[in-house]
Amino acid sequence: MLRTNILANLAGSGWIAVLTLIATPIQIHLLGVEAYGLIGLITVLQIVFNTLDLGLSASVTQTVAADRSPGRAESAPLTNSVGTIYGLMAILIAGLLWLTASLIATRWLKPDTLDSETVLAAVRAIGLYVAFRWPISFYTGVLSGIQRMDVLNLLKAGAATVRLGVGIAVILAWPDIVLFLAWFAASALVELVAFAIATHRLVPELRPMVRISWPAIRSVWKFSATMAAIAVLSMLITQMDRIFVSKLLSLEAFGYYSLAYTTGIAISLLQVSLNNAALPAFAEAASHGRRELAQRYAKVSELTAFAVALPCALLVFFGADILRVWVNEEAARGAGLPLALLSFGFFLNAAFSNAYLSAVATRKANIPATVNAIGILVYAPALYVLTARFGTVGAASGWVLLTVYYGFTLFPAVHRRVLHVPLLPSLWHGLAAPVLSAVLAVGGMRLAANMLGSEYAIWIALALAIPFYALGGYLLTSTPLREAIRRSGALAVIQPTRGAAR
Repeated sequence: MLRTNILANLAGSGWIAVLTLIATPIQIHLLGVEAYGLIGLITVLQIVFNTLDLGLSASVTQTVAADRSPGRAESAPLTNSVGTIYGLMAILIAGLLWLTASLIATRWLKPDTLDSETVLAAVRAIGLYVAFRWPISFYTGVLSGIQRMDVLNLLKAGAATVRLGVGIAVILAWPDIVLFLAWFAASALVELVAFAIATHRLVPELRPMVRISWPAIRSVWKFSATMAAIAVLSMLITQMDRIFVSKLLSLEAFGYYSLAYTTGIAISLLQVSLNNAALPAFAEAASHGRRELAQRYAKVSELTAFAVALPCALLVFFGADILRVWVNEEAARGAGLPLALLSFGFFLNAAFSNAYLSAVATRKANIPATVNAIGILVYAPALYVLTARFGTVGAASGWVLLTVYYGFTLFPAVHRRVLHVPLLPSLWHGLAAPVLSAVLAVGGMRLAANMLGSEYAIWIALALAIPFYALGGYLLTSTPLREAIRRSGALAVIQPTRGAAR
């Protein structure tokens, strides 16, 4: 089941990544980098409002995944209650964003070429888009809990295809950011309806009516409250760089910073694909004992690190060259260095992500909550100074420092208090070995290309770096992982070690 889920996640995420990579240069070319900054605002607002989730979607996933009662009768009251809360909160979000759109357009953003009326209309369209898509987190939590990643990714990929495909047609005919974002809002409504229909068919106990079971809410309120605290802190920590860039710098600079994030979409989608399949699998493994969870964690962590290290290294060493060909020379100058820094941070974040998932799966979310609470006290003022003084490069450097902090705090805490396994083997297999392989293969080929000094040498070096990394990674992986890959392929290494896992 876990291997199937990861394959489904990779297929869906890969398709979305391809669509995004195709659409991004078209959007920038037809609309301009400032308008692309407005598109980047969507992600920021979505994550900001995800804090209103109050940890309920994670509670739904964890509860549904662990429910073995007939017809999931034990989890039904909770899923119905959370669904009602999500619907009410979507209405609240729509009203709030509509009322504050003028403040965001005039007091927060700093456009140079776009007029105020255009920015205001665009922000209101973004508000509708965010409100329509907000309940999808609930349906995603339910589908993840029942481990139907095939349906989840089919819905996500289909929605992205319609949204971006028609969106490109719209701006090709009428290159107007407001029309483009208006279509985004309409497509989000269609996506919400599709998710609702599919989820209700797969989970018949989920009722399409307003109902709240307070006993069900109380049964998870401590876990949900902790997850809500994590969500707020995680939002502030992970989005603070883009919030500061959008506030302290120009909309053009924010556009380039958003482009750097978008370029790393393959990394984030790969990580999300693995994490989304790992969370319910970890919750299920934990129900069978700590040993089962530790074994599953070790395999998933090593696979995650080696899978993510290659695209990260390619963007670190060849990111500016990719931007130059993919978008234009200005994009390479404006986003190249931030992209390299962000990519290294993406790798560290992915390497430590399974420690976070292990804490959540065992309902010990207080560990990452405490780590985030302490970290934000130092991170916020440091990031503000770095962004104000060094611009987008400073903001990206702050992200790297944050992920390093997780390596010294969250990572060892989970190993000691949740998994009860030695730290050093995980540091080697899940961090140092992938970095060594990436530096030798990708960094070495970059150095060779620089010595040759030819444009063609850069692309030959990039192509050769991939098989060299694969060879080096294979040699540096643990013996059990190599044997599993030799027998059944990479994803086989994260299958359950005994028949308990479905």
